[in-house]
Amino acid sequence: MSNLYLPQRAFFDFAFHCPQRAEPPKIDGNLKDWDDDALVPDLMAVDGHQPFASAYMAWDDSGLYFAVAVKHKTTYKLNPRAPTEGDCLELFIDTRDIKEHRANRFCHRFYFLPGGTGKGAAKPIGRQTTIDDAREQAPPCPEDAIKTGLKKLKKSYSLEIKIPAIGLNGFAPREFSRVGFTYLLHDSQHGTQSWSSISDLGVEHDPSTWGTAELAAS
Repeated sequence: MSNLYLPQRAFFDFAFHCPQRAEPPKIDGNLKDWDDDALVPDLMAVDGHQPFASAYMAWDDSGLYFAVAVKHKTTYKLNPRAPTEGDCLELFIDTRDIKEHRANRFCHRFYFLPGGTGKGAAKPIGRQTTIDDAREQAPPCPEDAIKTGLKKLKKSYSLEIKIPAIGLNGFAPREFSRVGFTYLLHDSQHGTQSWSSISDLGVEHDPSTWGTAELAAS
């Protein structure tokens, strides 16, 4: 029997300051309009691992913004019917940061693929999906309200995302400024880059394993 891997991160609660955007980023995959103050802290280093991507997060009253820049990327595996089996970013958001073991109507799970639709399957995909064993599912976010932008180079790609407030049940950053948050970045070449915890510890369905983004007003 193989030993269960327990990352040291899983024993701590993590929070970071997520900046407010004075001007929204252009959702086109070009990350030149993102600053280092929006970087999500690297927690892989806590366990002695090197990340293969940089992640960014910001907010304004109209919703949440995310971006990832994946390095040393030359091949892709895109599977819209089973997204986590290929290249895929999963985002988990609890607009009330309750930290219960079972998800509630304020908890959201989204996935994003760096391609898979449109002409030549070159356009990114972004969708909300259900959370297993939830007490109650969040209302569905209209897929056409989610904005995505992708830029591919020979050995890298960058993906930008906006999830609108209308697709985030309970999103009220002026009143509830702490948002439960984590991500899983699946990669067919590099494996999975995680943030606060890992799949083996139930991060996909257990909001108590998520960290916190503090929505800092500018």
